[in-house]
This record gives sequence, structure tokens and C-alpha cells, in this order.
Amino acid sequence: MLQRLQDIGGKKSMNRIYKAFENKKAFIGFLTAGDPVIDKTVDYILDMEQAGASLIEIGIPFSDPIAEGPTIQEANVRALKKKLQQMMFLKWLKK
Repeated sequence: MLQRLQDIGGKKSMNRIYKAFENKKAFIGFLTAGDPVIDKTVDYILDMEQAGASLIEIGIPFSDPIAEGPTIQEANVRALKKKLQQMMFLKWLKK
């Protein structure tokens, strides 16, 4: 189960990242927050965890994802069309 870590200058979080790579490999899942809808984002994160993801990267949609590939660019566009903004996502993430 996902657990919130107390912020202690990143030490605890970094230890989890190092632990994920103890066996020299890790599965890192990725999703764009708010795609297809913000309310499903948590469900998808939990599904990836149950499927065995070592770490999960959550992309925050932004308006100019040129460095991303077409799949992530399209996910950003879909999330932004729903008026998801970075501050809204950060407030949602605190829940």
C-alpha cells in the first residue's frame, strides 16, 4: 500500500529509491495526472503498485511537452483540456 513519508529533507524518500534498485533493476511506472480524469489517477497509481511497480512517476501536465514522446504529449493535452492546472494537482496530491 502506498504510504506517505514524513519529509525529512528527502532522506527517507531517497532510501526508498535506492531500495527499489537493490537488485540492479526496477519497474518504474509512469502516468500523466488527470488523464483521463483526475479522480482515476489514484486508482491507476494503486493498480500499478499492485502490479509490482517499484516506483511510480507521476507526470504533471504542462502546455509545452516538446521533449516528451507523442503518447505523453497527447496525455498532457487531454489532461489540460480538462482544465487541470499544476496548483490544482498539487492540492489534490496532498489528499
